[in-house]
Amino acid sequence: MDEMMLAGIVVIASALPGLVIGLMLLTGKWDPVSIKAARDPARARAATARMLLVIDALLLLLGVALFFFPREHATALAVGSVGVITLAATVLAIAAVKANKA
Repeated sequence: MDEMMLAGIVVIASALPGLVIGLMLLTGKWDPVSIKAARDPARARAATARMLLVIDALLLLLGVALFFFPREHATALAVGSVGVITLAATVLAIAAVKANKA
């Protein structure tokens, strides 16, 4: 097992808790206080769950990609993926904040 596979395993393991929490929010199994306090809790729950699921799905894809990409392309893959994940996180966080205030 080389470093790329270990990095992929670590990235996948870091994405799993967020996926579980996102699914719990989406199905209504968990209602945090901040979502209960929102003016429209259903919209806030959906926006927060969508944010968690999309970001952690992107992390999961990065982890799987690290298994298959050659080591020479790992830096470009990591930098590009972090840029995409950061952009997605920013856009979805703005939508979640608007949903919590609406």
